Amino acid sequence: MHSADCPLCKQLQQARTGGHTMHVADLRRVSVFLSENQGFSGWCVLVLKEHVEHLSDLSLDEQMAIFREVAMVAGAIRSRFAPVRINYECLGNVVPHVHWHVIPRYGMDPDACAPVWGFPAEVLRGKAPAESVKHSIVQLRSALSK
Repeated sequence: MHSADCPLCKQLQQARTGGHTMHVADLRRVSVFLSENQGFSGWCVLVLKEHVEHLSDLSLDEQMAIFREVAMVAGAIRSRFAPVRINYECLGNVVPHVHWHVIPRYGMDPDACAPVWGFPAEVLRGKAPAESVKHSIVQLRSALSK
């Protein structure tokens, strides 16, 4: 089930038709996208394939199955980008559709102990050229296909 006015439902529809350039892969329960925020190379957003607004609306078994996929993506990020740490965030206060941010953290972070949400937009976005972004998608696809 999808919501017509939900931006993440629209993003899922674009990915299904091949029209989303940041789409990495479809797993069983989530679609994986490279975030537009590449100030932290490899940052991914995992979007639940159905429109659910609260994680607690899902059974515990379903929540655990989703987190297995979150962990799988984190493993792919670690294998390809070698971050020092990974932050896992399931928020929902901006877009009410269950989704996870899997954010690699590196030694050169502006403030390694702070959450990324307080950093300036230009730091979050980064300056990765389009070719680098495409390469990141290919690297993540490869890691997830193993």
